[in-house]
Amino acid sequence: MNVYWILSDDDAESALEAVSRQVAEGDHGSPKLAGALGTLRFHSEIFNEAVLETKRALFAPAINMFRRSITKVLWWYGLPQWGQVSEYQHAVSSVIDILLADQRRLRTRVAALEKKVASLEARGGGNA
Repeated sequence: MNVYWILSDDDAESALEAVSRQVAEGDHGSPKLAGALGTLRFHSEIFNEAVLETKRALFAPAINMFRRSITKVLWWYGLPQWGQVSEYQHAVSSVIDILLADQRRLRTRVAALEKKVASLEARGGGNA
């Protein structure tokens, strides 16, 4: 489910047009951008207990046990760095969301200005 928040100083018709445009374009106008932002938002937390396990046929259990033990022994060493990386990634996703909201606001404003210019040109009879 998507929730769209549209700020508009115009009437309800303009707000509904903005909502329909957002629904047609997707969350950010680009499926690739929406997917990347989803990954950044929901997979940016780094868990210090996570261990990348191997699937090698013969040595996998020994290698995985060694990796888990090293991770448990050295958790205190990596915790500050993992925290900084997680905090940075959350900040980046917030900045991107703010910039995209401003971009949407500017697109709406440009569309309104283009509409006004077109109506002025039509009223003026196209005389320049």
